[in-house]
Amino acid sequence: MKFKFPLASVLSYRETLERNAEIALGKEIQILTKLENEKQNLLDEYEKLVVSRGGINTNNAERFMDFVSYAQRLKELIVKKNTEISGQKQEVAKARAELIKKTQEKKALEVLRDSQKTAFKLAEKRIEAKQTDEAAGHMFFAAGITSP
Repeated sequence: MKFKFPLASVLSYRETLERNAEIALGKEIQILTKLENEKQNLLDEYEKLVVSRGGINTNNAERFMDFVSYAQRLKELIVKKNTEISGQKQEVAKARAELIKKTQEKKALEVLRDSQKTAFKLAEKRIEAKQTDEAAGHMFFAAGITSP
């Protein structure tokens, strides 16, 4: 006889939920990585602008104002990106917590399945031992052998 876990369909469902949570976490991490890369690009551009001063001559007031305006806009974008990154880190933490929850729920069913399987095998061995003892007893009885 083969062991059949009565909650196999529930375990399968929990495994699906865990897989979906893993995928969701992966997507959130990808978004976070993209935002961090965008921020780094803005920082690189700002640094390059400040170091080179935009290649402008400070004697030209209009060009200087454009430079200052562009530098200020980059700073604003960097601050905005930091806010987005902060929010996305919270989303990643939520997705990670959800994955942990789904994994624990699945693990609980796996532990239950394993303990029931162990109990099933133990009961199966007892039945086999009993059948072996009965068969040996019938052989001794048929041969006319009695126990001392």
